[in-house]
Amino acid sequence: MSDTPRLAKLREMAVKFPDDPRARYFLAHELFRAQDWEGAAGEYDAYVRLTPGDEGAALKNLGLCYERLSRFEDAAEAYRRGIDNALAHAHEGLASEIRFLLDELDA
Repeated sequence: MSDTPRLAKLREMAVKFPDDPRARYFLAHELFRAQDWEGAAGEYDAYVRLTPGDEGAALKNLGLCYERLSRFEDAAEAYRRGIDNALAHAHEGLASEIRFLLDELDA
């Protein structure tokens, strides 16, 4: 699969600014949209490591990537971390959404 111009530009930005969490998040999001689960998981993981703070949505998406890669234990761990993070930042709706995903994974 060849990169779209947008994806190519986002890859370029992530290479140019590897420690910029925003560059990693935007690339992760675009890879997720392209259904490149491995690539998106790697970028979401990098984003989470670079961003000490409110990363509940990224952890949710990281869990979804891991599910699609059949990495179910990793998905469950990302979901658990996402729930904790969302609750720590008063995002009860996001925590509920991630809890649902974790429950579905455990079912």
